[in-house]
Formats: sequence, C-alpha cells, structure tokens
Amino acid sequence: MQNALSFELAPLFQEVGQVLRQHRQALNLADVVNGNHGDHMVEIFELAVQAAQEKRLQELAEAMDYTSQLLQQTRQNGSALVYAAGLSSFANQFRARQISLAELLRFVASTLAEKEAESSGHGGAQDLRRGDVLKALAHGLAGWGEIDHGQPRRGSPLNMGALFEFGMAYLQAKAGGGSRAEILAKAAVSVSPLNQSPHRSRSGELAIQALLEAMQRQFAGPPGQADFG
Repeated sequence: MQNALSFELAPLFQEVGQVLRQHRQALNLADVVNGNHGDHMVEIFELAVQAAQEKRLQELAEAMDYTSQLLQQTRQNGSALVYAAGLSSFANQFRARQISLAELLRFVASTLAEKEAESSGHGGAQDLRRGDVLKALAHGLAGWGEIDHGQPRRGSPLNMGALFEFGMAYLQAKAGGGSRAEILAKAAVSVSPLNQSPHRSRSGELAIQALLEAMQRQFAGPPGQADFG
C-alpha cells in the first residue's frame, strides 16, 4: 500500500520544467512579439517547484493557491499571470470538494489508461470520488476562463455551453491522433485562455501533457505500490 503522503507536487512541476527547457529556444522563436516566451515558461515552473517544495506538507488546494500567489508577483511575465489565474480556479474547486493529490493522481492515471474506463457497477466511495474530481476539473477549467476575462467568479461556472465546447474540442483533438495525454492536453488548451496566442497554445499543450504523464508515473510508483486507501 502506498502512503498518500508520498505524493508531491514539486516533482510533477519539475518534470514539466524539464520538458519546457528542452523546448525553450523553439518557444522563444515562436513568440514573434517579445521572443522570450520559452524563458517565461521555464521561470513559471521554476517558481512552481519552489512553491510546491515550501508547501509540501499542505493540502493540494493550499499548495496550488500559494503557487498562484508567487506567480502573481512576476509582473513582467504575462504568461505567469495566466497560469496564476488557472491555479487559483482549480484550487478553489479542489478545496470545495476536498480533493487530495492522491485522488487527483488516481483519476489521471485511470483516465490515461489505454483501455476505456469501466464502471464497477457497485457505486462505491471510490466511484463517487472520481466523479468529484471530474467535476472539480471541469469547473476549474471553466472558471479559469472567467477569471482571465475579468468576469466575476461564480460558484458554479460550468454550464451546458462549456461542456459542449470541451466535448467538441476533445473530439477534434482525438481526430488528430496522439496519446490520450496529448489529446486531453490539446482539448484543455483549446478551451482555456492559453488558446489566445499560438505560442501560449503550444507551450500549454507541452506543459499539460507533461504534467499528465508525470502524474501517471508518480501514481504508479515502484512496482506493487500503486494501490492505496
């Protein structure tokens, strides 16, 4: 049995940072306005690692909120402000539903499995929590767009229009092929504020895909240690 406390955000953000460093120059070149988007993305995840390390013993929502606060202080990094808004939105949803990092990792790992998820049919607590995680992610993604556009934050930003938009985005991304992590990353970016510029869209896809894959690996852990709770 794997101890849920062994799951940490910092290594996840660190893996994303490594991927972004590999693409740093290409992302700088893609930024035709300032030529520094790759540098900014690396800075964002360096700060994220720092924040997660400082709050490693805190709940998931508190650690994400703290990361958001640090990113908000980087006023010369516009992309950091966009990610700060996203972290704040997801943190609010995770806090409202008391989602732990362990539960989030379990959800991601099962979603990325190469076979379609099958319901156990027992309606157990684990199935209910999976539903809570899905709702938190969906509401968080919808709320991210509201915050970025300066709209007042609502308790339930998700509506049928947002669900339909994400569903269409997922189908479009799936038609383009790729791994499940790649498809989900493309779909998420297409309905988020990251879609407002080509270079943020590209870096967002890289970052989200890397994060999903890192979460899957961390949940699996050493052989025989993937189950808990």
